[in-house]
Amino acid sequence: MIRRTLGFASVFVLAFASLSSAATKNIDQTVPLSARGTLTLDAHNGWIRIQTWDKPQVEIHVRIEWIGLSTSSARFRDTTVGIDSSPDRVAIAWKRDPWDWTFWSLFEDGLTFGPDVHYDITAPRTARLQNRNHNADTDISNFSGPLDLSTHNGRTRVDFASFTTNSRVEMHNGTIEFDLPKDSRFNFDSRGHHAYVTSDFPPVVRATYHGRGANNVAGTVNGGGPDLRIVSHNAIVRLRSK
Repeated sequence: MIRRTLGFASVFVLAFASLSSAATKNIDQTVPLSARGTLTLDAHNGWIRIQTWDKPQVEIHVRIEWIGLSTSSARFRDTTVGIDSSPDRVAIAWKRDPWDWTFWSLFEDGLTFGPDVHYDITAPRTARLQNRNHNADTDISNFSGPLDLSTHNGRTRVDFASFTTNSRVEMHNGTIEFDLPKDSRFNFDSRGHHAYVTSDFPPVVRATYHGRGANNVAGTVNGGGPDLRIVSHNAIVRLRSK
């Protein structure tokens, strides 16, 4: 009886996969932003890639991907990304209408929980970056501005061309890696629960432990400078010298 049940389940899964289909839609826009302006990004699912340049503008390419039984799904149709802009602030936000989360609606749409949204963004190198994301992998390259990052799940990599201003990260689960020039001067402070820190920069080695599973790591690098502060839960933090 067990074998028959497993066999039926396997056939069902294969048939389900064969019926699935994929669809995409794209949003492309270029908007002005001053060198010291603010870029905010609110994302959910997918991945984020942010590169930098010296132009006073933001180039935005968004791809929304859906894999399910129906490419006409309301979830896919209603998911979009809004872009609000001014010369001093650009806000990019994932948007969707409320969905019917009943079992049958999930089954009809292929038992998926929403489209993946992929962001490919180029912004001024010294702009302030405020990034809020959930279940998204993030890669930020050649960055020199202040960073304000909040992430839940996923992997994050931040490559600093220079570190000259205070930055802050809040994270729950996942891994974050910072690549910094070897002569960077900064104050490091990591506070978390079940957090693990590794560093190429001695001596960031002043560690204290407060209660079960809680640990803090703090210190100065090359005499100290701007603050790099991290608050985390179940996270791995890596500081890499380049």
